Amino acid sequence: MAMLKEDSAELIQTYRTENIKDLVIGVFRGGVSAEREISLLSGENVIKALRNKGYKVVDVDLKTRDEKAILKIIRDNFIDIVFITLHGEFGEDGQLQRILEVNNIPFTGSGSWASFLSMDKIQTRRVLEKNNIAVPQYWVEEDGDFKFSPSDFPLVVKPHYAGSSIGVNLVKNHSQLKEAIKIAKKYSSQTIVERYIKGRELTVGILRDKVLPIVEMRFKKDFFDFSSKYEDNQAEFIVPAELPSKIYKKIQELAYRVFKVLGCRGLGRVDLRLAGDFKPYILELNSIPGLTSHSLLPLAAREAGLDFSRLCEEILKDALETFNFILK
Repeated sequence: MAMLKEDSAELIQTYRTENIKDLVIGVFRGGVSAEREISLLSGENVIKALRNKGYKVVDVDLKTRDEKAILKIIRDNFIDIVFITLHGEFGEDGQLQRILEVNNIPFTGSGSWASFLSMDKIQTRRVLEKNNIAVPQYWVEEDGDFKFSPSDFPLVVKPHYAGSSIGVNLVKNHSQLKEAIKIAKKYSSQTIVERYIKGRELTVGILRDKVLPIVEMRFKKDFFDFSSKYEDNQAEFIVPAELPSKIYKKIQELAYRVFKVLGCRGLGRVDLRLAGDFKPYILELNSIPGLTSHSLLPLAAREAGLDFSRLCEEILKDALETFNFILK
């Protein structure tokens, strides 16, 4: 059995194959989280892109958490490597990655430990704070007994364990705060309340240790919520973001540092707010960013000269290198 390092979740294993196109790639999509529909779209795009490039692809609409069932799917379909396009719980949080790691099954993206740290917004903030990386001031809701004054608003309320801005709300008073906490609790056991940073919303994609162009999101609502992300005409995307060159470089360097501090690999997307004084505040790292027609990592990749098919190939090749595939 391969050795697993908790800090990096790297497997020490060698795989041999004659040609990359001989590999059977299982694209895992759908899943069991609240982000299932987005994941289905991401996976569909990846499947089309890889098949168009001549890869052998198995479409796996994952509807279970059961390890034996998952291993049976992989075995019955002769899958050599799993391309993960699952978002949210049991897909992006390290649970699936852990199953694959202990069973010596190669997969794309970050390992189990980094995936867990990135998915859990409380853990993410604690790790970043220990590394002197600024995050918005925040409170973890335990019993709902908050003491906020009117001047503390607006605040952002979000589940600690969800993505795609599901369950996230901007609140401007106590009554809205109470309702927003109820909504957030539908998606995770704990809720984060954080200071709203007035400024610009930016995101920085990272692919195979290369930082992609910065994307700025300008939207009709007060913040980049679910509808802004996935509905047409709800937001404007500027890439590359219009920033002074020194600030631009500083933000790219910061995003890469976040990526490394959390132990990620392969791909990721760092979301942040840039205050009026140009101070950046990290919001989160998405270890499996969306790969839909509205997603931001593909947008940044296109600006860097990579079409969607090339983006998928780069993600795949990173995994092959991580798991020491020897290709002739």
